[in-house]
Amino acid sequence: MSSSAPLLFAFLIASQAFGQGVTFKEEVKLVEVYATVFDHHGKAVNGLTREQFEIRDDGTPQPIRTFEPTQGALSCALLLDTTGSMAPVMPQLRNGAKKFIGALRPGDSVGVYSFTDHVEELQGITADQDSSKKALSRLHAGGRTALFDSVSQLIVELERMKGKKVIVVLTDGGDNASSLSREAAEERARKAGVPVFAIAEGEALHDEGAAGLLRDLAESTGGRMYKANRSKDMETILQAIARDVQYGYLLGFKAPPEGKKNAWHELQVVVKNTAKPLQVRARTGYLIE
Repeated sequence: MSSSAPLLFAFLIASQAFGQGVTFKEEVKLVEVYATVFDHHGKAVNGLTREQFEIRDDGTPQPIRTFEPTQGALSCALLLDTTGSMAPVMPQLRNGAKKFIGALRPGDSVGVYSFTDHVEELQGITADQDSSKKALSRLHAGGRTALFDSVSQLIVELERMKGKKVIVVLTDGGDNASSLSREAAEERARKAGVPVFAIAEGEALHDEGAAGLLRDLAESTGGRMYKANRSKDMETILQAIARDVQYGYLLGFKAPPEGKKNAWHELQVVVKNTAKPLQVRARTGYLIE
């Protein structure tokens, strides 16, 4: 038998296996990391290149496989609390959300979702921002609060989408209707890594379950939490978030095949080759299942 025969035999066996519907594949997950970069004045930095970023997985640098600059189009989901306690501030909520949509760039997409004890899609994510603005007229207050379930459901939906995406969630109360626990909702968000920008208003400022979830979601996913101490602050905060989300970079790397399974991996994103040190806000880690 020639030296090439074993290789030929192996190839034939593999071909037969594939013909019988057996699939061999390398299970390598592409981990998405959203990063916003700031200078020492706190001003967002545009124009950085792939080569200037470094991602460290448990301290080990990883090759960056995909990269989208800040100019890349963004998909945003507005998840708005419309439970009964929101009735007095519904006008401010509608106005703030309308200004948020208007502050996005042409080409960015936005969807409008309300939640009480379930999520309702008022307008799916679309580049037609006028349609999203019109959907705000269908916001009506009433019902209980399933914050944990609602955030988790929307994160799962956005996780399937390609490209840059964020969730903006606003709530004024503690959760009293979810089947999921706060810990389960947080774990779902940390796995997905979709940035969450959160606004706590009213009772949510003092409820540790709601405030704690919003804070942890924002910090672990690379988003930010805001506190609306007065109802009129919602409009200002939503406009600030609209500006903030437009400065995100999207980086992707392949999880090391020898990485720890069912274990949390610490992530660090740094920017190199700059005149002055820059600060990076990004997700803090990921989980390989």
